[in-house]
Amino acid sequence: MNRVKFLFCLLLFIFLFACEEEEDVPQPKGNPTLTLNSLIGVDSLIRVHLSESTGNTMDTKNINNATITIAKNNKEITQLNYLKDGIYELSDSYLEANATYKISVTHSDYDDLQAETKTPEKIVIDQITQFNNSNDGKTTFHLNFKDNNTMDNYYMLLVKGKSYGTSTIVPYYSDDLVFEGNLAVNATDFEQNMLRGSRSFSDENFNDSQIEISFYLLNDEINREISEFRIELYHLTEDYYNYERSYVSIENRDDLPFYNKTNLYSNIEGAFGIFTSYAVDYSILPRQ
Repeated sequence: MNRVKFLFCLLLFIFLFACEEEEDVPQPKGNPTLTLNSLIGVDSLIRVHLSESTGNTMDTKNINNATITIAKNNKEITQLNYLKDGIYELSDSYLEANATYKISVTHSDYDDLQAETKTPEKIVIDQITQFNNSNDGKTTFHLNFKDNNTMDNYYMLLVKGKSYGTSTIVPYYSDDLVFEGNLAVNATDFEQNMLRGSRSFSDENFNDSQIEISFYLLNDEINREISEFRIELYHLTEDYYNYERSYVSIENRDDLPFYNKTNLYSNIEGAFGIFTSYAVDYSILPRQ
C-alpha cells in the first residue's frame, strides 16, 4: 500500500510540474533580430555588446554599424563609440547610482531597440567574520549588512580567491533560508531544484533591517595557493535578479529528469537581451 501511495504521489508531482506555464519572454523566432547585452556596475564605464541572432547560440554575428545613444534621467548624454567585436562604449562616462538610464539602438536593417535601468546604490558590508573549523572541514563566514525594508531589494553574493595576483570564483554553500535551498551541499538529485547554484536572493524572507547571512566553503575544494578571499555583496536590480535566475535554470535543466522550461529573461523591448545594472561592495579577508 505504501508503495502504491508513493508511486501515485510521484506521478502527480511530475504531472503538476510539467503543466506549469513557461515565462513569456521575448525571444528570436528564426528571423534575424538584434540582441543587446549589458550588465553594468555603478562607477563602471557604460559598455554594451550588440549582435544579430536567430535564436541559435551558434548562429550570431556582431553588429558594428548601429547608432546607440543613452540618456540619463531623460537627458541625452551622447552616442556610444564602436570599439570592436560588437562592443560599444561611452568613454569617460561612468554609471551613477540612483539614476535612470535609457538606451536606444537604431539600424537601417532592424527594428529599433530600447531598454531602461534604474541603477541601485551600494549596500555596505557592515561586518564579516571567518571561522575555519578543521573538525568539519569547513570555512564559515557570517556577513552583516542593512536592508532597506521600505522597498523590495535583490542581492547576489560572490566569493573570490586570490592567488599570485589571479582571482577566481570559489564555490560556496549555505543552509540559510534566503537561498531557498539553492546552495545546499548534500541535496540529492530528487531534492535539487532548477535554481540550485543560484547565488542571488531577495529580501522577501528578511524580518528585520539588520541582516546576517551565513555561508561556508569546503576546505577540500579550496585551492591551497589561495592566500585571501574577496567577499562581494551585489545590490541588483529586479531585472538582473530575474536574468541570473533564468540563466541558472537553463544551465541546470539538462541535469534533471524533468523540468519546467524557462527562457532566458530579457528586458529589451521587442527583441532579446538584457540591459541592467548593479552596485557592489566587498571585503577582503586573509585565509585562515
